[in-house]
Amino acid sequence: MHKKIFITFCFIGFSMLYGQKSKTTFGLQYKPMIPIKVLNVEDILINDEGFDATISPVLGHNFGAIIRWGFTDKIAFESGLSYVRRNFNLDVTLDDSLSGSLQYGVVNYEIPFQGLFYVRLNKRFYMNAATGVSLNFRASDVGNFTDNRKFSQITLVQYINLAYIANIGFEYRSKKSGTFYLGASLSTPFRPLGKTTIYSEDLVNVKKISATLIGNYLSVDLRYFFKDSKKRKPTVQ
Repeated sequence: MHKKIFITFCFIGFSMLYGQKSKTTFGLQYKPMIPIKVLNVEDILINDEGFDATISPVLGHNFGAIIRWGFTDKIAFESGLSYVRRNFNLDVTLDDSLSGSLQYGVVNYEIPFQGLFYVRLNKRFYMNAATGVSLNFRASDVGNFTDNRKFSQITLVQYINLAYIANIGFEYRSKKSGTFYLGASLSTPFRPLGKTTIYSEDLVNVKKISATLIGNYLSVDLRYFFKDSKKRKPTVQ
């Protein structure tokens, strides 16, 4: 039901945007998500009566497609669809005698809605700042074992989440080859990303501990917008 409502909302929104007299461009983006220890992007330490775990964010990935509607020379709107994978390392120790480690990734699909403001630096170079929100949908919950199968983890991911997004960057608008963009972004979900529960698989000493995943990220943004191939009507004098 939620999916049907959301798809209907997106269809109406995109139809309204296409109905405006604006220049539309299509692009692709790749955003490596950097685990810099700001905005709560840091290791999570858990300790409960000899059951210790550390969850460490590592390099993640965001890639997808973008549609940009340029309303004026200084104002535009962007949306699209991205595949987002946040990666984590998990190290576990039980009673200082048994240990294990594993890696896992949490996957979401992200639909951004953001407004952009441009500053022209010269004939081909522009600087822009953008802000807005994104809708994030869970791909699935995640579960796996350590290599020695002594521990396991299950991460329950929020089905749908809303996040504040902001971006700043520079772009070069080539006359023949399209637009090349380099920038940086942050994303701050309004709710936690999900909850990770770690289990010891030892039959004698069965324990579990849990932690909340925040989901904030910083990224380096690499984008390419295809050249507008529409022929412009000549101006009547």
